Amino acid sequence: MARTPAQPLASPAAVDPAAEAIERRFAEACQSLPPLRAGARLALGCSCGGDSMALLHLMRRQADPRGWTLTVAHLDHAQRPESAEEARWLGACCEALRLPMATERLAPGWAGGGRSEEDLRQARLDFFARVTERAGAEAIVLAHQADDCAETFLMRLLAGSGPTGLAAIRPVQRLGELTLARPLLEFRRAELRDYLRVHGIPWLDDPANQDRRLKRVWVREELLPLLNPRADGDAAGRVARAARLIGEEAAALTEACRELLLVLVEPAEPPGRQRLRLDHELWRRAGPGLRRRLMRQWLASLRRSPYPPGRAAVEEAVKFAERAALGAELRTIERLRLIKGSGALEALPPSPPEASEPSRQ
Repeated sequence: MARTPAQPLASPAAVDPAAEAIERRFAEACQSLPPLRAGARLALGCSCGGDSMALLHLMRRQADPRGWTLTVAHLDHAQRPESAEEARWLGACCEALRLPMATERLAPGWAGGGRSEEDLRQARLDFFARVTERAGAEAIVLAHQADDCAETFLMRLLAGSGPTGLAAIRPVQRLGELTLARPLLEFRRAELRDYLRVHGIPWLDDPANQDRRLKRVWVREELLPLLNPRADGDAAGRVARAARLIGEEAAALTEACRELLLVLVEPAEPPGRQRLRLDHELWRRAGPGLRRRLMRQWLASLRRSPYPPGRAAVEEAVKFAERAALGAELRTIERLRLIKGSGALEALPPSPPEASEPSRQ
């Protein structure tokens, strides 16, 4: 797209019926998300891409009637030479919409040097946390949409993920002190771009979105088109719906396991320790899937990270609980220590970094 600043909001008379329908649906989606309450202070995590530009303009249209105070948050990853120019372009778009923009640029050496996608993702979350704190914002609003859900589902499916990983991207998510809100999850990528075209709103496509060596691009450009003939031409829509259903059932299972853990977990001495009752009938009668789920949620409640522990850590801990000798010790996620006791698995606070490796049974 041409790199020209976005125009101010088009007048209502310029909106066609399809664009009006998108705005109505967006208003309804916002109404259903508690962080987007009337009068909220919000930050918008924006790139220069089509989804972000659609979110930016839809949020700006709703800002006055809902009494929102908006701040745009843009992190320049410094992955491409043109990224600084794109950040300036976005700044001009925000100025045209009379919105403040907070921006930071990663040092080129930080962004390179073998940093993983997870490193960059954490850098974005850290940046969002700083922006929300400075702006007094209650949530960061992100532009994930239904096609993103479908692509994420297929990527995780190919990685062998279970229900937790396959569950759809959540509309509201709490990561530590940071609240994420995603009002576009019921929208499709194509319709958001149609909305932009109707209003004459430009966007900038990241060249990486055409690189089929990247797994997400391969899923989008090759795998989904291959599946389309078997899914009435809309594999992404079908997959996104499956992810949503799995997410609903995974949430129900999480709630059920939370109730079970209230029975299975008890405090231990000294304060700060916990015991998972392995001799309780609930644990003894649980099958492998339920034991893994209970262990995952227990470990997640003990760790500092907002993310649940991975499959390997969970399976190792379950195996340890079932087979380790009395008194054996396992150091697991974040150096959390598990000790096999009589009829229980005891969790101890992390050992000091200089401590020697405990035995693994």
